[in-house]
Amino acid sequence: MDNDYLSGVFWFNIGAFAFGLILAISSFVHYKKLGRRRTGVYWAIGCIATCLLAMNGIMKVADIMDEHTKNQAFETLEERYENRGDQDNESYDNLEVVVITEKGRWSSSYKIYVANFNKQYTYNGKIEITVKNRQNKKVFKHVTETVTLKPGEKKKLKNTNYDTTHYSYSWRWLGKLKK
Repeated sequence: MDNDYLSGVFWFNIGAFAFGLILAISSFVHYKKLGRRRTGVYWAIGCIATCLLAMNGIMKVADIMDEHTKNQAFETLEERYENRGDQDNESYDNLEVVVITEKGRWSSSYKIYVANFNKQYTYNGKIEITVKNRQNKKVFKHVTETVTLKPGEKKKLKNTNYDTTHYSYSWRWLGKLKK
C-alpha cells in the first residue's frame, strides 16, 4: 500500500475517533446526571468503538469494490489482447489501455489501467488518452505521467477527474519499447 492511502486511513480513523469521543463525552455526561456513572462509561466506550468499527467497515467495503473494479479491468485488458494483440511479435499492439468512468455528483473519475503483454520488451513513456462524446468528437485529452511497464506487467495509473462524463476513448503511446 502506498503512503497516501495509509495517511488517508490514519486521518479517517482520527476523524472517526473524534466523532466517537464527542458522542462518548455527551453520553457519559447524560448518564452521570442520572447518577448512572457506570452505564455512562459503557456507553462512552461503545460510542467510540461503534464509530471506529462503522467507519472502518465503510472503508473496507470501498476497498473491496475498488479491488473488484481492478480485477474486471485486468480481465478486459486480457480479452482485448487476445482479440487485437500480436502474439507472434513484440510490438505496440501488445500494449493495452482500459479507462473506466465513474460518474460522481460534481465530477467524473477516470480510472486508467494499462498492460504490457510483450514477452521481452519494456514500455517507458506516457499515454495520451482522448475522451470522446457520443458523436465520436474529442471532448478532452489527458496525458499520463511517465509510466514504465515491464514485460507482462499490468497496473492501475493515478485516477483523473474531470467535470464531464464520457465513456468513449482512444489512446496513443508516447514512448519507446526497449529490450
